[in-house]
Amino acid sequence: MSMLRRFLFPQMSDGERAEQLREIVRNLKRQIPLLYAVLLINLVGLHLATRGLGNPPGPFGIVLALVLGWRFFYWFFLQKPIGQIANIESELSRIAFFTALISAVFAVWVQVLLVEYEDQIFAVLLYSILMTLGAAFGLSSFSLVATLPVILVGLPVAGRLLFMDEPAFKGIGVSLFLALLLVIRLLYFHGKALTDLVEGRFAVDRERNRAIAAETAALLKASRDGLTGLANRETLVEAIEEGLVHASNEQPGSLLALFDLDFFKPANDAYGHAAGDAILAEIGERMENEFGRDALIARMGGDEFAVFWPAGLGQTELAEVGSLICRLTADPVVWNGKSLKVTASCGLTEAGAQTTSVGEFLRQADSALYKVKTSGRGGWRLYNEELFEYDRRRKEIEGLLLTGRVLEEVEVHFQPIVDLEHGEIVAAEALARWNNPDLGAIVPGEFIRVAEQLGMIHELNDVLLRRALSEASKWPGTIGLSFNLSAAQLSRPDASMRLLTIVEQSGFSPERLQLEVTETAILSDMEEAREQMHALRGAGCQLALDDFGAGHASVGYLRDLSFDIVKFDGSLSAKITECPRARHVLRGLVHLCHSVGSRCVAEHIETMEQLAHVRAMSCDMVQGHLLGAATGTQGLVERLAGNAVSASPTGPTLQQIVNG
Repeated sequence: MSMLRRFLFPQMSDGERAEQLREIVRNLKRQIPLLYAVLLINLVGLHLATRGLGNPPGPFGIVLALVLGWRFFYWFFLQKPIGQIANIESELSRIAFFTALISAVFAVWVQVLLVEYEDQIFAVLLYSILMTLGAAFGLSSFSLVATLPVILVGLPVAGRLLFMDEPAFKGIGVSLFLALLLVIRLLYFHGKALTDLVEGRFAVDRERNRAIAAETAALLKASRDGLTGLANRETLVEAIEEGLVHASNEQPGSLLALFDLDFFKPANDAYGHAAGDAILAEIGERMENEFGRDALIARMGGDEFAVFWPAGLGQTELAEVGSLICRLTADPVVWNGKSLKVTASCGLTEAGAQTTSVGEFLRQADSALYKVKTSGRGGWRLYNEELFEYDRRRKEIEGLLLTGRVLEEVEVHFQPIVDLEHGEIVAAEALARWNNPDLGAIVPGEFIRVAEQLGMIHELNDVLLRRALSEASKWPGTIGLSFNLSAAQLSRPDASMRLLTIVEQSGFSPERLQLEVTETAILSDMEEAREQMHALRGAGCQLALDDFGAGHASVGYLRDLSFDIVKFDGSLSAKITECPRARHVLRGLVHLCHSVGSRCVAEHIETMEQLAHVRAMSCDMVQGHLLGAATGTQGLVERLAGNAVSASPTGPTLQQIVNG
């Protein structure tokens, strides 16, 4: 039976094969009852033409009548709906079997009738050919089986006619033979057309499915991050727009956590992008496993992620989720046998009355994140009323900057830098101070960053430098001016030319100008910073590395770049009076600076004990409140007279302070 099925049924894909077999059965169910009716009528006609009405049928006739009657009854009354493909194959196999059986029996009977009833040869020929053609066309949907009546009944009849003596019968035989060949050909093409129809239908379905799959993939790609598989920023914004819930007495508000990875860049730079990708993918998977049931996890871009809880969290869970994000991130990522360590800084916000839009919701979380990053990283913070007031003040500062009032109101104050060996002021650092009638004192930490973001820092720094140079020109020639450069300034291709032009216009000697740069200024564009610093140094300006030791400053800067002075961050001297380890670190840095030919300055010296320690370490210079708070121009000019005046209007002289 299996060999018969392989012969009968088309060899194509399972789906196409199943569809074609179902199509065959659908057509046969409409045709076969009529087919058996035609065969029975022709059988009766043959009997009447040969034996007559009063004679009983012969054995062949009886067998054929019984088989045809049973098959007609089965197909008309007992046929079940189209079922499983295995049942369809079985049914079609039975059709093939009965077609072959009936055709064989009919073929033998016709040949017997042609011999016994030569006087009725035309009637026998007519009924046999009608039965053959009726069977063939009735089974045309099953073309391979439909050829059986033609081959078993029709062609033998045509062959018998060809061997008869009368030329008329020979002609009929030739004509019948050719006609039957045409029928076989038509059946072949009919079957092929059915196959092509099914294949074409499947081809259309495949193309439609391919188009749907491509559209789905495009939508998925547009809504998902390609590396982590998480939602992207656009998807997160859409989810917030659709699901944002504001807190009320009855329910918590939607919660958003924004976090980025600390130390990601060093790991990515050290081990390559593959390691960085592994870190991002692993962190995304951890967040999805932990929060994915209740929250939407998104990668915002770079190393920044977001977790959004539309229904919010209870106060207990809210207080724990920031710490949980930090803990999940802090576990090392194992990649190629290496343990890659990162941490997270996380800002959270709960939608409340102050959350007026999706943009405000995101800004609040970002504000909390920024506060964490500026206070040491590796922790989390919830946006609250204090931060709201901070942001409100920041917006007001931004508005004042945009009006240009800062250029009129900003002042330059100076803080002296004292040489420890001689107890004399050798330079003064220019510090920006802004007092606004409405907001009061605005410290540089508040307005410098905003000015950088607004693109106003260049204009602001130019004004500050001109005013500082103007005042410094009044000082004794032994006193230098120290001025801070921002990252935005140093990364411009024309930075050195712009600065030197201002210095030249002021008439101030470049040799008396000390320009302070930070790690951030260098990192913004290392190569451009190197080129600009080289040009400034070539013009005679001194270069100082500011805030060294803050955060994660690298000693590689001392190796790769030339600095005349290194200024230690105030955090290094804050604990030297009570912490031996802090003293050892600072002493080591002093020796390091001296070994590369740089002088060093200890900043934020506020007590006599701190001063005694840094002096014992052979630090070259000091700066801080103890030696003179930042003061206005006139106050510093008065104190610079003789360079040995008191550090405060009523206090001891600098020499007395330095000498203890």
